[in-house]
Amino acid sequence: MEAIDAIMTRRSVRKFEKRQIPDAILEKIITAGTYAPSALAVQPWGFVVVQDPAFLNRVSDYCKPIMISLMKDAHDGMSDAFRTLLESKDYSIYYYAPTVIMVIGKTGSRFREIDCSLCAENMMLSAHALGIGSCWIGSTEVAYDNKELMVEFHVPEGYSPVGTIAFGYPAETPEAHDKHVPNVTWVR
Repeated sequence: MEAIDAIMTRRSVRKFEKRQIPDAILEKIITAGTYAPSALAVQPWGFVVVQDPAFLNRVSDYCKPIMISLMKDAHDGMSDAFRTLLESKDYSIYYYAPTVIMVIGKTGSRFREIDCSLCAENMMLSAHALGIGSCWIGSTEVAYDNKELMVEFHVPEGYSPVGTIAFGYPAETPEAHDKHVPNVTWVR
């Protein structure tokens, strides 16, 4: 798959097959992430690969009521739909993906969030090129302050979470959303 094709055809997948991704494919995805640019070539990223569904369900159950509370004043169509999902007992913020990877960054690195986000995008694009679906999971952020859950994520000392991505074989092929016309200013 050409790079432009991967960028233009990748979609967030929220429905996954139950089968697990082989380690060799996950290692390719992680390696592709490490080829992202980073400020001063610091490469501040690390990864926690989670394949324990019971643990992921506990994290999801912890995050859902907090997310509902944070969204109490948001009443646009998208927020209302997401709140309805969060209120469902059977909903998982990870969409029951077989693998979730937490991208972590060296805590002292000034540009860790930017660098690790670039790394995460490489991972999602390479996953797509390999036939693996992915979805950035912003809702995990509310668990970052929960010391007990973070201990179970086994984040190494000197690192902190930047984001989580759900990965799995897609059980759906989402359509593209309309893209807004970009606001472009040319300075010549």
